[in-house]
Amino acid sequence: MPGVAARSSYDRSVSTATPHGRLRGHELLAAVAEGTAGSVGDEFLRCLAQHVAEAFAAKMVLICEASDPTGTHVRTLVSWYDGDFIDEPFEYDTAGTPCAVTTDYPWVSFPAALSERFPKAEIAINLGLQSYLAVCLKSSDNVHLGHIAVLDDGPMEASEQDAAALKIFATRASSELERRDQERALAASRARVIEAADKERRRVGRDLHDGAQQRLLAVSNLLRVSRMKIDEDDPAHELVARAEEELAQAHAELRKLARGLHPVALRERGLGQALASLCQASEIPIDVDVWEGELPLPVARGAYFVAAEALANAARYSEASKIEVRIAPAGQELVVEVRDDGVGGADPASGTGLIGLVDRLEVLAGTLSVDSPPGEGTLVRATIPLP
Repeated sequence: MPGVAARSSYDRSVSTATPHGRLRGHELLAAVAEGTAGSVGDEFLRCLAQHVAEAFAAKMVLICEASDPTGTHVRTLVSWYDGDFIDEPFEYDTAGTPCAVTTDYPWVSFPAALSERFPKAEIAINLGLQSYLAVCLKSSDNVHLGHIAVLDDGPMEASEQDAAALKIFATRASSELERRDQERALAASRARVIEAADKERRRVGRDLHDGAQQRLLAVSNLLRVSRMKIDEDDPAHELVARAEEELAQAHAELRKLARGLHPVALRERGLGQALASLCQASEIPIDVDVWEGELPLPVARGAYFVAAEALANAARYSEASKIEVRIAPAGQELVVEVRDDGVGGADPASGTGLIGLVDRLEVLAGTLSVDSPPGEGTLVRATIPLP
């Protein structure tokens, strides 16, 4: 790689630390392997950055993820500088920096004069960094994912042994980036499924409201008029009156079903009013305490469905004498709690309702827990991160 990968002036058969503490060859490989052993996920990436920096005795190590296969824009996943992590990730365009070269070669090295070679590399220039070594991160199907870069404020020769050691860990880092991509793709797919289900809920809810409920209301009016025209002594009068009652009950149940499918009040009047409307028909006293601040619609919708499912389960199975609903922010999360004083012993895995809630909450990066000791009631608790 003319002009890119510099040949080392060190004897590649020697595996010792340099006078200023830098490790070479097998010692470098062993030190990084020991430092990252047992770590996974984000912890592995952080350990990798730290121990690569220490093994190379380098000022800075970056592990970057490319926004697309061209590598023209990257975001730092881990940054190590001058003996500590930079906790706030940052993004930058790679044009005019040595990072732009990483898409073309398995590894690149500029052992000195970095600022003269790349006068647009503002980050490196501002930090006084003068040498650069990077290894490309590739997916299993050879798509560019990002790079690991090692930078120092003095000369840093890099041999092929150094690059080979770094590439071993780059392979594992690439696997971690692929896993993150797959997680994001899965989350996006799950979000699309939830959105499609909500869209269908809205459609069915509108159809019930505009179709079946209106017809039932019309039939109810006809029955009322018919009853008024029938003499009270006529046996038909009682039958029509009973039909009215049954129809009113059916209408109420249909309204409840439609409200559960698509809470129109949630968008129009907010979470508190939507839940108050939901609780009106409950035979069990429900104490509702909902924070009145404005919430993003996905968060409010998630909280509503958690409360609705918990209330429905409590009505069916708990034998409770009272239910409490508490929804309020706590730190950076919205906390939803539905508590009853019933028989307890609820099994979250026994039905599909709570499983569906878990899927919905995971899309929002939320959590769901159920505490239901026998004889001591049930507490359903959900947390949803707030933007």
